[in-house]
Amino acid sequence: MQLPRFGELDPVSRMALEAARKAAAPSAIYAVGGYVRDLLLGRRNVDIDLVVEGDAIAVARRLVRPLNAVLASHPRFGTAHLRLPGDRRLDLATARRERYPHAAALPEVQPAPLLADLCRRDFSINAMAARIDRHRFGPLIDPLGGLRDLERGQIRILHGQSFIDDPTRLFRTARFEGRYRFLIARSTLRLMNAAVKDGAIGHLAGSRIFRELHLIAQEPSAPRIIWRLRDLGVLTAIHSKLALPPSTFGLLERVRQVLAQAPSMPLLEKSAESEAILLGMLYIPHPKTVATVLKRLAPPHRIVEKLAADHKACRRAAQKLARAVDLRQSRIARLLDSLSPEARVVLLAALAKGPAREAVSRYLTTSWRIVPLLTGGDLHRLGLKPGPIYRRALAALRSAKLDGRLHTREGEVSFVLQRFAGGSLQD
Repeated sequence: MQLPRFGELDPVSRMALEAARKAAAPSAIYAVGGYVRDLLLGRRNVDIDLVVEGDAIAVARRLVRPLNAVLASHPRFGTAHLRLPGDRRLDLATARRERYPHAAALPEVQPAPLLADLCRRDFSINAMAARIDRHRFGPLIDPLGGLRDLERGQIRILHGQSFIDDPTRLFRTARFEGRYRFLIARSTLRLMNAAVKDGAIGHLAGSRIFRELHLIAQEPSAPRIIWRLRDLGVLTAIHSKLALPPSTFGLLERVRQVLAQAPSMPLLEKSAESEAILLGMLYIPHPKTVATVLKRLAPPHRIVEKLAADHKACRRAAQKLARAVDLRQSRIARLLDSLSPEARVVLLAALAKGPAREAVSRYLTTSWRIVPLLTGGDLHRLGLKPGPIYRRALAALRSAKLDGRLHTREGEVSFVLQRFAGGSLQD
Protein backbone atom coordinates (compact mmCIF):
# COMPACT_ATOMS: atom_id res chain seq x y z
CA MET A 1 0.00 0.00 0.00
CA GLN A 2 1.27 3.45 -0.86
CA LEU A 3 -0.08 6.95 -1.26
CA PRO A 4 -0.75 8.19 -4.81
CA ARG A 5 0.82 11.27 -6.35
CA PHE A 6 -1.44 14.26 -6.82
CA GLY A 7 -1.56 13.58 -10.56
CA GLU A 8 -3.47 10.36 -9.82
CA LEU A 9 -6.18 12.21 -7.86
CA ASP A 10 -9.33 13.80 -9.25
CA PRO A 11 -9.00 17.47 -10.33
CA VAL A 12 -10.97 18.87 -7.37
CA SER A 13 -8.76 17.07 -4.84
CA ARG A 14 -5.56 18.16 -6.61
CA MET A 15 -6.67 21.78 -6.67
CA ALA A 16 -7.82 21.73 -3.03
CA LEU A 17 -4.58 20.18 -1.73
CA GLU A 18 -2.33 22.55 -3.66
CA ALA A 19 -4.38 25.54 -2.54
CA ALA A 20 -4.28 24.34 1.09
CA ARG A 21 -0.49 23.97 0.99
CA LYS A 22 -0.10 27.55 -0.24
CA ALA A 23 -2.64 28.95 2.22
CA ALA A 24 -0.94 27.25 5.19
CA ALA A 25 2.64 28.30 4.34
CA PRO A 26 4.95 28.54 6.17
CA SER A 27 3.10 26.24 8.62
CA ALA A 28 3.15 22.52 7.92
CA ILE A 29 -0.14 21.00 6.74
CA TYR A 30 -0.92 17.29 6.60
CA ALA A 31 -3.49 14.94 5.13
CA VAL A 32 -4.71 12.78 8.02
CA GLY A 33 -7.17 10.26 9.33
CA GLY A 34 -9.85 8.70 7.18
CA TYR A 35 -8.65 10.46 4.05
CA VAL A 36 -5.20 8.86 4.29
CA ARG A 37 -6.72 5.51 5.25
CA ASP A 38 -8.94 5.44 2.16
CA LEU A 39 -6.15 6.63 -0.14
CA LEU A 40 -4.05 3.69 1.02
CA LEU A 41 -6.98 1.33 0.43
CA GLY A 42 -7.55 2.77 -3.04
CA ARG A 43 -11.05 3.93 -2.06
CA ARG A 44 -12.50 7.26 -3.12
CA ASN A 45 -13.29 9.59 -0.22
CA VAL A 46 -15.12 12.80 -1.10
CA ASP A 47 -14.14 14.41 2.22
CA ILE A 48 -10.55 15.61 2.59
CA ASP A 49 -9.18 15.79 6.16
CA LEU A 50 -6.25 18.12 6.85
CA VAL A 51 -4.38 19.10 10.02
CA VAL A 52 -2.38 22.31 10.35
CA GLU A 53 0.41 22.91 12.84
CA GLY A 54 -0.95 26.42 13.17
CA ASP A 55 -4.28 28.25 12.93
CA ALA A 56 -6.56 26.01 10.85
CA ILE A 57 -9.45 28.49 10.85
CA ALA A 58 -7.22 31.26 9.44
CA VAL A 59 -6.04 28.86 6.71
CA ALA A 60 -9.66 27.97 5.92
CA ARG A 61 -10.59 31.63 5.55
CA ARG A 62 -7.80 32.09 3.01
CA LEU A 63 -9.20 29.15 1.01
CA VAL A 64 -12.78 30.39 0.63
CA ARG A 65 -12.20 32.50 -2.46
CA PRO A 66 -9.74 30.31 -4.44
CA LEU A 67 -11.90 27.21 -3.85
CA ASN A 68 -15.26 28.99 -4.23
CA ALA A 69 -16.23 27.39 -0.94
CA VAL A 70 -18.68 27.98 1.92
CA LEU A 71 -17.02 28.17 5.34
CA ALA A 72 -18.24 26.97 8.74
CA SER A 73 -15.84 27.22 11.70
CA HIS A 74 -15.82 25.97 15.30
CA PRO A 75 -13.33 28.05 17.33
CA ARG A 76 -13.86 25.94 20.47
CA PHE A 77 -12.22 22.97 18.71
CA GLY A 78 -10.00 24.85 16.27
CA THR A 79 -11.75 23.29 13.28
CA ALA A 80 -13.26 24.54 10.03
CA HIS A 81 -15.29 22.93 7.25
CA LEU A 82 -15.30 24.10 3.65
CA ARG A 83 -18.15 23.00 1.39
CA LEU A 84 -16.71 22.77 -2.12
CA PRO A 85 -18.55 22.74 -5.44
CA GLY A 86 -19.90 19.32 -6.37
CA ASP A 87 -20.85 18.52 -2.74
CA ARG A 88 -17.24 17.93 -1.76
CA ARG A 89 -15.94 18.83 1.69
CA LEU A 90 -12.57 19.95 3.03
CA ASP A 91 -12.11 19.67 6.82
CA LEU A 92 -9.27 21.51 8.50
CA ALA A 93 -8.21 21.23 12.13
CA THR A 94 -5.48 22.72 14.24
CA ALA A 95 -3.20 19.94 15.50
CA ARG A 96 -4.34 19.35 19.06
CA ARG A 97 -4.46 17.14 22.12
CA GLU A 98 -7.71 16.37 23.91
CA ARG A 99 -8.90 15.84 27.45
CA TYR A 100 -12.29 14.41 28.40
CA PRO A 101 -13.49 15.94 31.70
CA HIS A 102 -15.93 13.06 32.22
CA ALA A 103 -17.39 10.06 30.37
CA ALA A 104 -19.07 10.93 27.05
CA ALA A 105 -18.20 14.63 27.43
CA LEU A 106 -17.15 16.72 24.48
CA PRO A 107 -13.36 17.07 24.65
CA GLU A 108 -11.39 20.04 25.88
CA VAL A 109 -8.65 20.80 23.36
CA GLN A 110 -5.39 22.70 23.14
CA PRO A 111 -2.86 23.12 20.31
CA ALA A 112 -0.16 20.45 20.11
CA PRO A 113 2.35 18.97 17.62
CA LEU A 114 1.19 16.52 14.95
CA LEU A 115 2.34 13.46 16.92
CA ALA A 116 0.08 14.37 19.85
CA ASP A 117 -2.78 14.89 17.40
CA LEU A 118 -2.32 11.41 15.95
CA CYS A 119 -2.09 9.84 19.39
CA ARG A 120 -5.42 11.32 20.54
CA ARG A 121 -7.34 9.60 17.68
CA ASP A 122 -9.60 6.57 17.91
CA PHE A 123 -8.10 3.75 15.81
CA SER A 124 -4.61 3.05 14.54
CA ILE A 125 -5.91 3.03 10.94
CA ASN A 126 -7.13 6.61 11.50
CA ALA A 127 -3.88 7.78 13.06
CA MET A 128 -1.71 8.16 9.94
CA ALA A 129 -0.67 11.36 8.21
CA ALA A 130 1.30 12.62 5.21
CA ARG A 131 2.63 16.15 4.74
CA ILE A 132 1.29 17.98 1.72
CA ASP A 133 4.27 18.90 -0.44
CA ARG A 134 4.31 20.35 -3.93
CA HIS A 135 2.36 18.02 -6.25
CA ARG A 136 2.67 15.07 -3.88
CA PHE A 137 2.18 13.67 -0.40
CA GLY A 138 5.23 13.48 1.80
CA PRO A 139 6.28 10.17 3.37
CA LEU A 140 3.66 8.36 5.40
CA ILE A 141 3.79 9.27 9.10
CA ASP A 142 2.62 6.20 11.01
CA PRO A 143 3.79 6.18 14.64
CA LEU A 144 1.06 3.81 15.88
CA GLY A 145 1.16 0.94 13.38
CA GLY A 146 -1.87 1.95 11.35
CA LEU A 147 -0.49 0.65 8.04
CA ARG A 148 0.23 -2.75 9.56
CA ASP A 149 -3.33 -2.97 10.88
CA LEU A 150 -4.69 -1.82 7.53
CA GLU A 151 -2.78 -4.61 5.77
CA ARG A 152 -4.04 -7.13 8.32
CA GLY A 153 -7.61 -5.91 8.02
CA GLN A 154 -7.78 -5.14 11.73
CA ILE A 155 -9.47 -2.41 13.76
CA ARG A 156 -7.53 -1.58 16.90
CA ILE A 157 -8.38 1.09 19.45
CA LEU A 158 -5.50 3.23 20.73
CA HIS A 159 -6.40 3.76 24.39
CA GLY A 160 -7.89 1.66 27.17
CA GLN A 161 -10.28 4.48 28.13
CA SER A 162 -11.29 5.25 24.56
CA PHE A 163 -14.83 3.81 24.70
CA ILE A 164 -15.44 5.41 28.11
CA ASP A 165 -14.21 8.82 26.99
CA ASP A 166 -16.31 8.68 23.82
CA PRO A 167 -18.87 5.85 23.67
CA THR A 168 -19.82 6.83 20.09
CA ARG A 169 -16.65 4.94 19.17
CA LEU A 170 -18.57 1.72 19.89
CA PHE A 171 -20.78 2.52 16.91
CA ARG A 172 -17.85 3.69 14.80
CA THR A 173 -15.92 0.47 15.44
CA ALA A 174 -18.84 -1.64 14.24
CA ARG A 175 -19.36 0.68 11.27
CA PHE A 176 -15.75 0.36 10.09
CA GLU A 177 -15.77 -3.40 10.65
CA GLY A 178 -18.83 -3.72 8.42
CA ARG A 179 -17.72 -1.22 5.78
CA TYR A 180 -14.25 -2.67 5.21
CA ARG A 181 -14.97 -6.30 6.16
CA PHE A 182 -12.22 -5.97 8.77
CA LEU A 183 -11.98 -7.78 12.10
CA ILE A 184 -12.02 -6.07 15.49
CA ALA A 185 -8.82 -6.81 17.42
CA ARG A 186 -9.37 -9.07 20.43
CA SER A 187 -8.11 -6.46 22.87
CA THR A 188 -10.46 -3.89 21.35
CA LEU A 189 -13.40 -6.29 21.52
CA ARG A 190 -12.74 -6.86 25.23
CA LEU A 191 -12.74 -3.11 25.84
CA MET A 192 -15.99 -2.74 23.89
CA ASN A 193 -17.71 -5.44 25.93
CA ALA A 194 -16.47 -3.90 29.16
CA ALA A 195 -17.67 -0.42 28.17
CA VAL A 196 -21.14 -1.71 27.28
CA LYS A 197 -21.33 -3.71 30.52
CA ASP A 198 -20.28 -0.66 32.54
CA GLY A 199 -23.09 1.44 31.06
CA ALA A 200 -21.02 3.78 28.89
CA ILE A 201 -23.86 4.24 26.39
CA GLY A 202 -26.13 5.52 29.15
CA HIS A 203 -23.97 8.65 29.30
CA LEU A 204 -24.65 9.55 25.67
CA ALA A 205 -27.33 12.02 24.70
CA GLY A 206 -29.95 10.43 22.47
CA SER A 207 -29.20 12.83 19.62
CA ARG A 208 -25.59 11.63 19.47
CA ILE A 209 -26.75 8.00 19.35
CA PHE A 210 -29.24 8.80 16.61
CA ARG A 211 -26.53 10.50 14.56
CA GLU A 212 -24.40 7.33 14.75
CA LEU A 213 -27.33 5.11 13.78
CA HIS A 214 -28.12 7.44 10.89
CA LEU A 215 -24.51 7.16 9.66
CA ILE A 216 -24.70 3.37 9.95
CA ALA A 217 -27.97 3.34 7.99
CA GLN A 218 -26.13 4.97 5.07
CA GLU A 219 -23.64 2.12 4.82
CA PRO A 220 -24.17 -0.62 2.18
CA SER A 221 -23.44 -3.15 4.93
CA ALA A 222 -25.91 -1.57 7.40
CA PRO A 223 -27.73 -4.86 8.20
CA ARG A 224 -24.46 -6.55 9.17
CA ILE A 225 -23.41 -3.56 11.30
CA ILE A 226 -26.75 -3.45 13.13
CA TRP A 227 -26.50 -7.20 13.76
CA ARG A 228 -23.05 -6.67 15.27
CA LEU A 229 -24.39 -3.93 17.57
CA ARG A 230 -27.12 -6.33 18.69
CA ASP A 231 -24.59 -9.06 19.46
CA LEU A 232 -22.46 -6.63 21.45
CA GLY A 233 -25.45 -5.60 23.54
CA VAL A 234 -25.26 -2.04 22.25
CA LEU A 235 -28.88 -1.90 21.07
CA THR A 236 -30.37 -3.00 24.39
CA ALA A 237 -27.96 -0.63 26.14
CA ILE A 238 -29.55 2.19 24.13
CA HIS A 239 -32.99 1.03 25.30
CA SER A 240 -34.09 -2.24 26.87
CA LYS A 241 -36.97 -2.50 24.36
CA LEU A 242 -34.56 -2.40 21.42
CA ALA A 243 -34.00 -6.15 21.70
CA LEU A 244 -34.51 -6.83 18.03
CA PRO A 245 -35.47 -10.38 17.00
CA PRO A 246 -33.26 -12.16 14.45
CA SER A 247 -35.97 -11.77 11.80
CA THR A 248 -35.22 -8.03 11.77
CA PHE A 249 -31.91 -8.66 10.08
CA GLY A 250 -33.38 -10.76 7.31
CA LEU A 251 -35.85 -7.93 6.77
CA LEU A 252 -33.02 -5.39 6.62
CA GLU A 253 -31.20 -7.46 4.02
CA ARG A 254 -34.38 -7.49 1.93
CA VAL A 255 -34.74 -3.72 2.40
CA ARG A 256 -31.29 -3.30 0.90
CA GLN A 257 -32.24 -5.58 -1.99
CA VAL A 258 -35.38 -3.56 -2.68
CA LEU A 259 -33.37 -0.32 -2.56
CA ALA A 260 -31.00 -1.79 -5.14
CA GLN A 261 -34.04 -2.42 -7.39
CA ALA A 262 -35.39 1.12 -6.92
CA PRO A 263 -34.24 2.37 -10.38
CA SER A 264 -36.72 -0.07 -11.96
CA MET A 265 -39.49 1.09 -9.62
CA PRO A 266 -39.94 4.86 -9.97
CA LEU A 267 -42.27 5.07 -6.96
CA LEU A 268 -39.25 4.03 -4.85
CA GLU A 269 -36.59 6.17 -6.53
CA LYS A 270 -36.99 9.12 -4.18
CA SER A 271 -36.72 6.99 -1.05
CA ALA A 272 -34.01 8.06 1.39
CA GLU A 273 -31.95 4.90 1.93
CA SER A 274 -31.00 5.76 5.51
CA GLU A 275 -34.65 6.41 6.47
CA ALA A 276 -35.73 3.14 4.86
CA ILE A 277 -33.09 1.22 6.84
CA LEU A 278 -34.08 2.89 10.12
CA LEU A 279 -37.75 2.16 9.41
CA GLY A 280 -36.86 -1.47 8.65
CA MET A 281 -34.88 -1.66 11.88
CA LEU A 282 -37.95 -0.50 13.85
CA TYR A 283 -40.58 -2.31 11.77
CA ILE A 284 -41.23 -5.39 13.92
CA PRO A 285 -41.58 -3.77 17.40
CA HIS A 286 -45.01 -2.50 18.46
CA PRO A 287 -45.78 1.20 17.75
CA LYS A 288 -45.71 1.99 21.49
CA THR A 289 -42.23 0.48 21.71
CA VAL A 290 -41.12 2.50 18.70
CA ALA A 291 -42.42 5.69 20.31
CA THR A 292 -40.45 4.91 23.49
CA VAL A 293 -37.26 4.19 21.55
CA LEU A 294 -37.61 7.35 19.47
CA LYS A 295 -38.04 9.37 22.66
CA ARG A 296 -34.68 8.03 23.87
CA LEU A 297 -32.97 8.70 20.55
CA ALA A 298 -34.38 12.26 20.33
CA PRO A 299 -33.97 12.77 16.57
CA PRO A 300 -35.27 16.02 15.02
CA HIS A 301 -39.04 16.37 15.50
CA ARG A 302 -39.83 16.01 11.80
CA ILE A 303 -37.97 12.67 11.71
CA VAL A 304 -39.80 11.41 14.80
CA GLU A 305 -43.15 12.24 13.24
CA LYS A 306 -42.27 10.71 9.88
CA LEU A 307 -40.81 7.50 11.29
CA ALA A 308 -43.76 7.01 13.62
CA ALA A 309 -46.31 7.68 10.85
CA ASP A 310 -44.48 5.49 8.32
CA HIS A 311 -44.20 2.70 10.88
CA LYS A 312 -47.94 2.63 11.58
CA ALA A 313 -48.95 2.98 7.93
CA CYS A 314 -46.52 0.34 6.71
CA ARG A 315 -47.56 -2.23 9.34
CA ARG A 316 -51.25 -1.52 8.71
CA ALA A 317 -50.83 -2.06 4.96
CA ALA A 318 -48.86 -5.28 5.53
CA GLN A 319 -51.55 -6.63 7.87
CA LYS A 320 -54.29 -5.89 5.34
CA LEU A 321 -52.34 -7.56 2.56
CA ALA A 322 -51.58 -10.61 4.69
CA ARG A 323 -55.32 -11.21 5.18
CA ALA A 324 -56.39 -10.11 1.71
CA VAL A 325 -58.25 -12.29 -0.72
CA ASP A 326 -58.86 -9.32 -3.02
CA LEU A 327 -55.49 -8.40 -4.55
CA ARG A 328 -56.75 -6.40 -7.50
CA GLN A 329 -54.38 -3.64 -8.59
CA SER A 330 -56.97 -1.00 -7.67
CA ARG A 331 -56.84 -2.16 -4.04
CA ILE A 332 -53.04 -2.25 -4.08
CA ALA A 333 -53.07 1.32 -5.42
CA ARG A 334 -55.30 2.52 -2.57
CA LEU A 335 -52.91 0.96 -0.05
CA LEU A 336 -49.64 2.14 -1.61
CA ASP A 337 -50.42 5.57 -3.02
CA SER A 338 -50.73 7.09 0.45
CA LEU A 339 -47.41 5.63 1.67
CA SER A 340 -44.08 7.41 1.61
CA PRO A 341 -41.38 5.95 -0.69
CA GLU A 342 -39.54 4.60 2.39
CA ALA A 343 -42.68 2.86 3.69
CA ARG A 344 -43.23 1.29 0.25
CA VAL A 345 -39.67 -0.06 0.33
CA VAL A 346 -40.13 -1.64 3.76
CA LEU A 347 -43.60 -2.95 2.90
CA LEU A 348 -42.27 -4.79 -0.16
CA ALA A 349 -39.37 -6.16 1.90
CA ALA A 350 -41.72 -7.27 4.69
CA LEU A 351 -44.04 -9.27 2.43
CA ALA A 352 -43.19 -12.94 2.18
CA LYS A 353 -43.12 -14.62 -1.19
CA GLY A 354 -46.58 -15.11 -2.52
CA PRO A 355 -49.52 -13.42 -4.25
CA ALA A 356 -49.46 -10.27 -2.08
CA ARG A 357 -45.81 -9.59 -2.78
CA GLU A 358 -46.33 -10.27 -6.48
CA ALA A 359 -49.28 -7.86 -6.59
CA VAL A 360 -47.33 -5.10 -4.82
CA SER A 361 -44.26 -5.65 -6.98
CA ARG A 362 -46.39 -5.52 -10.12
CA TYR A 363 -47.94 -2.24 -9.06
CA LEU A 364 -44.59 -0.66 -8.19
CA THR A 365 -43.03 -1.85 -11.45
CA THR A 366 -45.71 -1.19 -14.07
CA SER A 367 -49.30 -0.64 -12.95
CA TRP A 368 -48.64 2.67 -11.19
CA ARG A 369 -48.32 4.25 -14.65
CA ILE A 370 -51.94 3.46 -15.54
CA VAL A 371 -54.09 6.61 -15.51
CA PRO A 372 -57.39 7.55 -17.18
CA LEU A 373 -57.35 8.98 -20.68
CA LEU A 374 -60.05 11.46 -19.63
CA THR A 375 -59.12 14.65 -17.77
CA GLY A 376 -61.03 17.19 -15.73
CA GLY A 377 -61.58 19.17 -18.91
CA ASP A 378 -63.20 16.14 -20.51
CA LEU A 379 -65.51 15.73 -17.52
CA HIS A 380 -66.55 19.36 -17.90
CA ARG A 381 -67.28 18.85 -21.58
CA LEU A 382 -69.38 15.81 -20.68
CA GLY A 383 -71.53 18.15 -18.60
CA LEU A 384 -70.47 17.27 -15.05
CA LYS A 385 -70.65 20.10 -12.57
CA PRO A 386 -67.18 21.10 -11.23
CA GLY A 387 -66.58 19.94 -7.67
CA PRO A 388 -65.52 16.93 -5.58
CA ILE A 389 -67.24 14.63 -8.08
CA TYR A 390 -64.32 15.16 -10.47
CA ARG A 391 -61.91 13.59 -8.00
CA ARG A 392 -64.27 10.66 -7.37
CA ALA A 393 -64.87 10.12 -11.07
CA LEU A 394 -61.17 10.16 -11.97
CA ALA A 395 -60.36 7.81 -9.07
CA ALA A 396 -63.09 5.40 -10.17
CA LEU A 397 -61.81 5.54 -13.76
CA ARG A 398 -58.31 4.71 -12.63
CA SER A 399 -59.50 1.80 -10.48
CA ALA A 400 -61.44 0.36 -13.38
CA LYS A 401 -58.44 0.72 -15.69
CA LEU A 402 -56.08 -0.84 -13.14
CA ASP A 403 -58.37 -3.86 -12.95
CA GLY A 404 -58.52 -4.19 -16.73
CA ARG A 405 -62.19 -3.19 -17.07
CA LEU A 406 -61.59 -0.17 -19.34
CA HIS A 407 -59.40 -0.05 -22.43
CA THR A 408 -60.61 2.78 -24.65
CA ARG A 409 -61.55 6.44 -24.42
CA GLU A 410 -65.08 5.56 -25.51
CA GLY A 411 -65.29 3.04 -22.69
CA GLU A 412 -64.23 5.68 -20.18
CA VAL A 413 -66.84 8.14 -21.47
CA SER A 414 -69.55 5.51 -21.15
CA PHE A 415 -68.34 4.59 -17.64
CA VAL A 416 -68.52 8.22 -16.46
CA LEU A 417 -71.94 8.87 -17.95
CA GLN A 418 -73.37 5.71 -16.43
CA ARG A 419 -71.81 6.17 -12.97
CA PHE A 420 -71.72 9.91 -12.39
CA ALA A 421 -73.99 11.81 -14.77
CA GLY A 422 -77.24 11.24 -12.86
CA GLY A 423 -78.02 14.33 -10.79
CA SER A 424 -74.58 15.84 -11.45
CA LEU A 425 -74.98 17.41 -14.86
CA GLN A 426 -74.74 21.14 -15.36
CA ASP A 427 -77.97 23.05 -15.81
